Amino acid sequence: MPLLRRPGWLTRWATDTPAQAGVIGAAWSVAGSLSRGLLPRSPLDQALATSVIATINYQLTATGWASLEAAAAVPGRRPGTLARISVATVAITGGYATAFATSRRSADSPIAAAAYALGRQTAFAGIAGGAASLWDELLHKRLGLRPGLDTTVVPNLITGAAIAAGNVYFAVRRAHRYGTTTSEHRFAGVNARSVSVAAAAGAGAAVGLGTLVVTEQLAARGIEAGIRTVIRRDPGALGSLVAHGILLGGLTVASGVALRRITLRLQSRDDIVEPAYPEPPTSVHVSAGPASTMSFESIGKEGRRFVLMTLTPEEITAVMGEPAIEPVRVVGGFESTSDIAERAKLTLADLESCGGFDRGLICVASPTGVGYVNYTIIEALEYLTRGDCATVVPQYALVPSALAMPRTAEGVHLTRLVLEGIRDRISAMPADQRPRVVLMGESLGANVALDVSTVPGPYTGIPALDHLGVDGGVYFGVPFRSEFWQRWRVNPEAMDPDHRLLCVAQPDQAPPLSPGSMRHLMLVHNDDPVNKFGYSMVLQPPWWMGPPATRPPGVPRETRFRPVSTFAIATIDLLNGMNSKPGQFKRQGHDYRIEARMGLQRSYGLKCTPAQADAIEHALRERETEWAARRMIARKLDRARRSIADTLSSWGDVNVDVADLDPALAEHAPASPLQRLGRISAPPGA
Repeated sequence: MPLLRRPGWLTRWATDTPAQAGVIGAAWSVAGSLSRGLLPRSPLDQALATSVIATINYQLTATGWASLEAAAAVPGRRPGTLARISVATVAITGGYATAFATSRRSADSPIAAAAYALGRQTAFAGIAGGAASLWDELLHKRLGLRPGLDTTVVPNLITGAAIAAGNVYFAVRRAHRYGTTTSEHRFAGVNARSVSVAAAAGAGAAVGLGTLVVTEQLAARGIEAGIRTVIRRDPGALGSLVAHGILLGGLTVASGVALRRITLRLQSRDDIVEPAYPEPPTSVHVSAGPASTMSFESIGKEGRRFVLMTLTPEEITAVMGEPAIEPVRVVGGFESTSDIAERAKLTLADLESCGGFDRGLICVASPTGVGYVNYTIIEALEYLTRGDCATVVPQYALVPSALAMPRTAEGVHLTRLVLEGIRDRISAMPADQRPRVVLMGESLGANVALDVSTVPGPYTGIPALDHLGVDGGVYFGVPFRSEFWQRWRVNPEAMDPDHRLLCVAQPDQAPPLSPGSMRHLMLVHNDDPVNKFGYSMVLQPPWWMGPPATRPPGVPRETRFRPVSTFAIATIDLLNGMNSKPGQFKRQGHDYRIEARMGLQRSYGLKCTPAQADAIEHALRERETEWAARRMIARKLDRARRSIADTLSSWGDVNVDVADLDPALAEHAPASPLQRLGRISAPPGA
């Protein structure tokens, strides 16, 4: 007697051994999805990570076992239980032998890493396929039960869960060995709402995975039927392999397209024209001001913010308690010209006309892809110099950094041209009037600023920056993809023969500078995923996941590298690393606002008293919160005004000036906006 009534299509699907192996692989992979990453994950993040990793491992295991079955089959036939157990044994033995032989070299060799990942996956497919074959032999052939969900999916889920439980157990033992617990720093924002959302997401993921499994197998059966029709005979196990391989390739392509679309949507969702910055600046010391030839429209959203948020001498004096002058801010607008050399000339001309060469310090600040330079860092610079500084921002793109990465070569070229122009202009000035020149970059901006020194030529590394007249630099959150970072990490001496560069996790780890001294300083948090991310992590273990005793602080010592799974968790870390709230500075991930003041002091040799330092820190947080509030209020008021205008327009001719509805004008009006609005009668039928 069957345990459950089964429709014919379900019976046909349930007898597919690759599908059963895939279920075991998906359940097994749950343990890896629970591994600690660099940053805490929300319950929703964890649910998404688990579903993505389980889906990928289902398809990899199903395709892997289909390949092994094809190897064990006689052409035109499917292998029996003995043949499947035999090929599973060979796959497990050979796979683990390959992984063991290549594990030590996988961190340094992409070929060894690929062999290691292939060996592991082959062994996993052998274990999953062998277990599924044993269940099939026991339940269907020996006990005579009809195939169905209760005799295939359920026992295979139990098998995968048992293996996953074993992995979790050993992870806990490793964690205790290193003095940590596996729950430490794993989850953040755990509350009733987040857990319920994650539970719903997990349930949805389970339903989605089940749907994917059934759909994939139905599609595979359809492809096999198509092959059978074309060749006019049963393709056997080879047909199953081809079908699963086609579907795996399709999943890979679809995932790539979906990832790009999601990235575009996430990165561009706040790319708006901001009501908080509607008019050009009035200061003669900033781009787009009265003395500037750079148009307000050419510098983008971030450029407009940058020039309109410049500190005034009065604001600097109020914080520092000392006389101050007006700082200079120059933006080389990306849309001023498409020619890089011409943009560099326009930027240098604007620096001249805005009075930049009259300041004691010129900071060439390389922006991120969207043209953004961290306001907190520049405000700290203006406080510390008492306004005696000029900041130059050469824009090489006006798109989010994820999309601007292919343009960093243009950014490097543009920044070099600007530095060369500043060097040549300063060399013509009297020696006692020459400003000092420094570099600054954060995130992709640090990538561009440092890679200025890697352009082929007679000088490389820090000597190349010396040749360009750069006295010092500070680079926050250097990305993994920076050419300088990769070369320096392998051979520091080649890039910095005079030891003028330090890399620290926080600026107080760098010794204070003597008066007049400068250095180059890379500030990289130990848990910064932007620095530690890498596309090679799909297959290859990163440098920071070596032997547990050698790992940097903050990197989980009990976590093991798992191809694909570790990359998925690192991607979630990458998104979480850039979470921040206005005015709340934290030393975590890719947030470097808390390092701004001291980072500048320990790289440029700038001085302030302890009381001034406290005043700067307070002012930085207060200003960021204030400006964020202004932007939010202006954006919502603008949206409300446009909504009201659209509604009134749909009514016809209504004698109301929408500008009068601005609450900011209420104190100057005889009645409040709501009172005036209340006196307006709607047209008949409205």
